[in-house]
Amino acid sequence: MPVNGPVPWKRADHTGAKHDIYRRYLQRWFPILLGGSNAYPSATYAEGFAGPGVYLDDHPGSPVIAVQAMLDKVPESDAIVKMIFVDDDQRCIESLRHQLTTRFPQRPRTPDAFRLKLAHGTCTETLEPSLDAMHAWGQPILAVLDSWGNVPVTFDLLARLAHNQSSEVIITLGTQPFIRFVSTMGQEADDVFGGDPTWRHIDTMASAQAKRQHILTCYRQTLSTAGFKYLLDFELVDTRGESLYLVFGTNHRRGLEKMKDSLWEVDRIYGVGFRDPRDEQAETLFELTDPALAPLGRLLLNRLEDAPATGCRVEELREFTLFETVYRPQHVIRTLNQLRANGLIASDEPGLYRRSRVRLAS
Repeated sequence: MPVNGPVPWKRADHTGAKHDIYRRYLQRWFPILLGGSNAYPSATYAEGFAGPGVYLDDHPGSPVIAVQAMLDKVPESDAIVKMIFVDDDQRCIESLRHQLTTRFPQRPRTPDAFRLKLAHGTCTETLEPSLDAMHAWGQPILAVLDSWGNVPVTFDLLARLAHNQSSEVIITLGTQPFIRFVSTMGQEADDVFGGDPTWRHIDTMASAQAKRQHILTCYRQTLSTAGFKYLLDFELVDTRGESLYLVFGTNHRRGLEKMKDSLWEVDRIYGVGFRDPRDEQAETLFELTDPALAPLGRLLLNRLEDAPATGCRVEELREFTLFETVYRPQHVIRTLNQLRANGLIASDEPGLYRRSRVRLAS
């Protein structure tokens, strides 16, 4: 729905951190898909909730960040860049058009090589037809669905994106609307989860953390059912404790690796950390350049509890870390060394390497 208040508005701290992650990922995404001898003929960047392109104090919005990343990382080539920006507030569309024309007074590429569409309407009703009109299907699409709240994104669109060649989604998941209005939300809320009403079990849960975790788990299942093979979700937390989930879906291991690289490089100036939703103690990670490894240690110990008595190889734990946590595989051996020094795990080798086998200490 249109913004209730003035346009533009103040940028939240976690929005600054989120946009830093977007920028770093796009600086990797564009060259991979559109640069070099293996470039695709075209790729599309699309936003279903584009906003006005600017915040108070002149911070750029994500559409401006996306155009700049393309300019910085994709030289002139035969590849076609397509961008679609949808918003249901006409003020945002007008502001965004002004921002794009003033920040980029010279068109970044020729009209044929850079095809831009600004569309007024809701994400549900407008984004998919816009993708159709731009002939985006059949080539890679990165869809950023930053809805500020209750993810009004249709399952059918998610499934179509998941089955489109080399396509990915970044989704902002706000759990509070589901928690507050579970008793009054109708079928449209179930549709967000692919028609599955399991998310409504939050009514039986006492703690807010359990409710948030349950909604996230249900939404992960929704994306998996839609067809995304690899998922990364994490919780951005500012210094006041306000949080926001981001969920990334891809079908390529390399995309997952690059998104994690982008996450762990986020600039600390925003005063925002993140945490792994699977960590029962919900420890916030603020020192990203010197990561707190205790949450990963807890997750690895849980994993080893389910392993055979002989334990498992470090490489298996590296794979688990990549696919099931917010950490990167390169964090694993350092964490295991700490666990062994604390007497929590054992290994028959003096040093730990990818081929090494580790087990819980007896």
